[in-house]
Amino acid sequence: MATGRDVTVDLATLRSLRLRVQGLRAPVDASAPEVVRRFVAVQAQEFLPSQWGLAQRIPEGRRPDAAAVAAAIDAGEILRTHVLRPTWHYVHPADARWLMELSAERVHRQNALYYRRTGVEGEVAAHGLDVLAESLAGGHRTRAELVSALESAGTPMPGLAFTYLLMLAELERVAISGANAGKQRTYAAFDERVPPSPPRPRDEALAELAERFIASRGPATAHDFAAWSGFTLTDARRAFADAADRAGGQFETIDVEGTPHHVDAASGASVTDAPGPVVDLLQAYDEYIMGYAPPRDYLFPPGRSSNAAPEFPMHALVVDGVLAGRWAPVVAARTATVKLAPWREFSPVEERALAASVAEVERFLGTPVTVDRAPVVE
Repeated sequence: MATGRDVTVDLATLRSLRLRVQGLRAPVDASAPEVVRRFVAVQAQEFLPSQWGLAQRIPEGRRPDAAAVAAAIDAGEILRTHVLRPTWHYVHPADARWLMELSAERVHRQNALYYRRTGVEGEVAAHGLDVLAESLAGGHRTRAELVSALESAGTPMPGLAFTYLLMLAELERVAISGANAGKQRTYAAFDERVPPSPPRPRDEALAELAERFIASRGPATAHDFAAWSGFTLTDARRAFADAADRAGGQFETIDVEGTPHHVDAASGASVTDAPGPVVDLLQAYDEYIMGYAPPRDYLFPPGRSSNAAPEFPMHALVVDGVLAGRWAPVVAARTATVKLAPWREFSPVEERALAASVAEVERFLGTPVTVDRAPVVE
């Protein structure tokens, strides 16, 4: 399908374009770090499910298991930190510094009330950052080790105060994710894991962020970019205009049910749907879901309002890009259970596609999987 300014597409075509651009169809990335690099930032609240979200965007023959993705994180090829909005994201080391410089001020403003409530401000915060920096200079540290260092320095930070001090340390380029210590995650010195790079003008950095957002998630709108990035709609509109100039005609505009959407012509110029149906077991915060602004009508089947289920307490069971239920992996030491809660009955061909997706999750986890299927809930 050729795209252009006079082209109007429906939600089904929008889904197909987004699934392809996002790498959920015909994936092109060769590794989990490459996925993160292409997406600039990938939402990553839940540690294991978010790693599955990276793996499923890699061709089946090269798809890594959980251990391989975790190894890339341990090696610092993927970093996990608070950036763009006050939530976890995966970022590539080459992008971490300029992304943090671009978004830190805005995230600080969003955190300001909690800084005050927890006492993470002024001299207390400055001293806490100094203690963390000194501790991290000696190697990667668990949360417990950092808590102990603060207590020894006479700056105890209990509970939520410690959480916000750590986020402050990330935003101030003092700390970032380190290698796991057994089952415990650690923090490392920011400069150890992130290569140096010169500061960028804000408009230039925002334009690059928008350009890469469109290339990895288009068709998308400025509203989508604002919701995903945490920047204002005014910033988003300006960034989209600058991104179009930077792209030199590579971006085109299509109309989706009356709303202009921007798309990278190279990645979204055609849609060749895979023989269907295709069942995707997406993590709740997958970029196919959270990369766009509510109400996300493209996700929902006819008759089920997007306003009825705006959040995803379980993960998303998706058939051909449309929500068809929920799922959740429950992982034990040597076994795992995939819980399924479909919204409707599946056809025989959909059942085979679902079984294939469960098998992919099993291969990713590297442990036998039992399926626990709930009755259909309309």
